[in-house]
Amino acid sequence: MITSYNKVKDEALEYYKEFLDAFHKMGISEDDTSLQVLKLQAERIQDDRFCLTIAGESKGDKFTFINAYLGAEILPMNIRQCTGAVVEVAYGKKFVLHAVYANGQKKDVSGEEKIKKFVMDHVALDDKYRGIPAALIDHEIIVKYRDKKAGREVIEAFLKDVACENIHGLSSGKYNGKIKNYIKEKQYRWRDVVIKMVIEYPFEDEEMRGIRIIDSPCVKTAGSMADVTAEYVESADAILFLQSFEDSVEFNRFKSFLESKRVDKYKNALFLILPHAAERPETETKKAFEEFVNLFACQEDGSGQEQIMLVDSKAKFYYNAFQHLTAEKIKDEMKELVHKHVIELFLKDAWLGSKGEKDAFLKELNRLSHFDTVNQSLNFLRRKIDFMALSELFDQLLKVYEQKRSYLDVMITNYTSNVEDLSRRVGEIEGEIADIEIRMNEEAAEIKEKYAGENGIIAQRAEDILGDYIMTMKIIDSYDISYRDKLELLKMFSLRRVKHFIEFEQEMLDNIVAECNDLLNVPLSNKTLVPSVLSESDFSPDVVTKIREEMKRKATKTYNDYSVLFKPLSGFEKKYIFSRSTAYKAAKYGIIERLDCIKNLAIKELRLFVQQTLTVYANELIRKHTEAKKRELHEVEDNKKKIEQSLAGLTNLKAQEASLEPKIKQITARKGGIDSYLQ
Repeated sequence: MITSYNKVKDEALEYYKEFLDAFHKMGISEDDTSLQVLKLQAERIQDDRFCLTIAGESKGDKFTFINAYLGAEILPMNIRQCTGAVVEVAYGKKFVLHAVYANGQKKDVSGEEKIKKFVMDHVALDDKYRGIPAALIDHEIIVKYRDKKAGREVIEAFLKDVACENIHGLSSGKYNGKIKNYIKEKQYRWRDVVIKMVIEYPFEDEEMRGIRIIDSPCVKTAGSMADVTAEYVESADAILFLQSFEDSVEFNRFKSFLESKRVDKYKNALFLILPHAAERPETETKKAFEEFVNLFACQEDGSGQEQIMLVDSKAKFYYNAFQHLTAEKIKDEMKELVHKHVIELFLKDAWLGSKGEKDAFLKELNRLSHFDTVNQSLNFLRRKIDFMALSELFDQLLKVYEQKRSYLDVMITNYTSNVEDLSRRVGEIEGEIADIEIRMNEEAAEIKEKYAGENGIIAQRAEDILGDYIMTMKIIDSYDISYRDKLELLKMFSLRRVKHFIEFEQEMLDNIVAECNDLLNVPLSNKTLVPSVLSESDFSPDVVTKIREEMKRKATKTYNDYSVLFKPLSGFEKKYIFSRSTAYKAAKYGIIERLDCIKNLAIKELRLFVQQTLTVYANELIRKHTEAKKRELHEVEDNKKKIEQSLAGLTNLKAQEASLEPKIKQITARKGGIDSYLQ
C-alpha cells in the first residue's frame, strides 16, 4: 500500500545509489547505456520534473495562464496574436532568458523588463499581419527554406494548405496577400527569427521548481501539428489545450487535435482548458461547460469530464497579486483600476461582494479562477506520473540487475570453461614435452646401439677392414717373390688400409648425422655444432719404413741372442745371422699391430662421436621443439593464471551481486505496490 510519495521517492533514490555503487564495484562503466538510462530516470525523480505543453493559438491567453499557474508575472500578457517562437519556462537560479535564432545564433537576456521587452519584440505580431497563421509561416516557409527561398509553387501549395486557417474570415485575396507580404518581408531576415526562448526563473515555491512549461505553437485547424509542436507534445507529461468558448475555429482545431493519432497515447494526460470563465454569467458558463463535456467527454476515445476545466487566469493573476497586500493596499489598487477604467467586471463584483474584506475577496477570486480544480487535476496527474517514474526506475533497476547478473553468470561460466580448457592444454603440452623426451631418448638409444654397441656397425666395419688386410697379408705370404718385394706390398696395402680407415671414419660420420636427421626428424641448423673427435692418423710411408727397419734390427738382435749355429770342441761359439723371413714376419705383425691400434682408436673416436652427436641432437630437439613447447606452456599457464585471477574477481563480483538480492525482493515488492496503486 502506498502511503507517502516522498517516502517511496527517498527509498527509490537510496536503492538507486546502493545499486549504482554495486554496479561500479562490479566494473560497470558509467558510460554503460543502461546506467545512463538509470541516471536520467533518477535525475527526473530527484528534481520532481513535470513537463506541461500548452497548445492552442491564443498566445496571450496562454501567457496569462502560465503566469497564473506559476504564480509569477514572467511573460507579457494580452497579446492578441503571435509568431511561431517556442517559449519555455523552467526553474533557474537567476531570472534569465536564453534565445535561439533560426541560424543557430544564441543570445542571453537578463533583467525582468529587458526579458519582457525581448519576448514582446519577438513574439507579438505586427497589427498589419493580424489574421494570418504567422507561426505556421515561420516554421513551414521562413525557417525551413532560409537562403534557398521558397519558390512560387511552394508558396501556392502552402496557401492552399492554410486556407482553413483564415479564422477572421478575410477575403482570400486579402488573406493570401498578407501571407505573401509577410513571407516577402521575413524571408530576407530569416536569421532574425527567434525559434525558441528558454526562460529560467528562481521560483521560491519548491513545488514549482521541477515544473517545465512549454508554449508550443503551430496546431493547425485540421488538428495536425508542425514538427516542432509534435516534438514538444511527445515529450510532455501533460498537454493543456486552451479553447475559447465562442471560437468555433478553435473548437474544430481541438476536435481534430483530439482525434489525431499523434496524441492517442496522451488521452489521459490531455486537458481542455476553457478560459475567461469569470467574464460571463455562471449559468452561461455552466451551460457551455456541459456542452463541451457532451461533445468530448462522451465520445469514445474522448477526454474524461475531469479533463475539461473552466479557468479564469486573470482571476488567478489578481489573486496572486493581492494575496500579499493588506486590505488597505488592495483597496487602493482597486480604486486605481477604477480610475483608469481597466477594472474587470468580475473583479469589481468580487470586491463589492466581499465588502472590502481581504480573505473573502481572495476566496472569491480563487473560486472564480477555478485553479483549485486545475491544480488538483494536474497535481493528481503529476503524482501519478511521479509514481510511474518510480515504477520505471524500479523496473530499470531490476532489468539492469538481471542483465548484469546474467552477464556475470555467463562470464563465470566462460572463464571457468577457459580455465578447464587451459588446464587441459597444460596437461597436453606437458605430455607432448614428455613424448619428445621419450622419443629423443628411445631413438637416440637405438642409434647409439646400432652404431656404437659392442656388436655395432662401427666395431664390425672396423674389424672387417682389419680382417681384410690380414687376409691380404696371407695372400702376399704365398707369393714367391723376394723379401723386398713382399715388404713393398706390405707397405702399399697397409697405406691403402689406413686410407680405408679414414674413409670408413668419414662414412660413419656422415651416416650417423644422416640417420639422426632421418630418425629424429630434427636436422641440425648448424652441423659444426658436432665437435670433431677424430685424430689425424700418423700412419705414413715413413712410419712403414721405420717399422720395417725396426723389425729388421729386432730380427738380427734376436738371432744374435738366441741362435747357436756352431758348437766348437773347446766350447760354445755364438754366430749372429740375419733372418729375412723373421724380419718380414716381424714387420708384418708390427704393421698389423699398428693398424689394430688405428682400428681401436677409430672405434673409440667414432663411439665418442656418436655420443656427442646424439647430445647435440638432443639439445637441438630441445631448442626446436621442447623450448617452443615450454614457451607455449608458459604462455598457457600465464593466461590460465590471469583468467583464474579474473575468475576470482568475478566470483567476488558475484558475491557483490548476491548482496543485492534482499534489495531485489524489496524493490519487486515496492514496484508491485506502486503498479497496483496505478491501476
